[in-house]
Amino acid sequence: MKKIALIFSFILLMTACKNDATQTTAKSDQAKPKAKSIEREADHSKTKFVLFQSDYDPKTTYQKMKGYLEEKGMFYPRIVDHETAAKNANMELNTIYLVIFGNPKMGTLLMQENPEVGIELPLKALIYKDNEGRTWVMYKDMNYLKDLYFIKDPNGVIEKMNKLQAGFKQAVINPIKTTQIKDEEVE
Repeated sequence: MKKIALIFSFILLMTACKNDATQTTAKSDQAKPKAKSIEREADHSKTKFVLFQSDYDPKTTYQKMKGYLEEKGMFYPRIVDHETAAKNANMELNTIYLVIFGNPKMGTLLMQENPEVGIELPLKALIYKDNEGRTWVMYKDMNYLKDLYFIKDPNGVIEKMNKLQAGFKQAVINPIKTTQIKDEEVE
């Protein structure tokens, strides 16, 4: 009889502990906020792309752009070579480079305002060769970040990013273009 009473007491004790643990878990679950799924509509009419022709082939354009970015203190100018990736998949593609670059001193200030802007960083520019053999450079004007991510930007980081990217033109457009004039054309 003592054994039965002891077993019964043990079962009651275990049941009580299990109920207490369940209640504790339920209380801690109630304290945690439920995860939300939010879809944000973006006004893409405010996204502006800048496109211009380079005077150099894509590889030289990248090298000049990389030198410019390093000179301006940008970290990790890296390249994603889409043409090579296509070749690895047994496909053909004109040269397309995605150049990735940034500076944590600038980007961090924006991410402190809204961490979601991190999906836009580091900055990117596209260098590609069209079917006529011309090389083009394209990048996004960064002003759209203000509206999309509710950035106030008191430090003027977005303006600095835009000025940096505007400098690509100076880096990849040959400043010296001469026209040869024949001697008989000179008066």
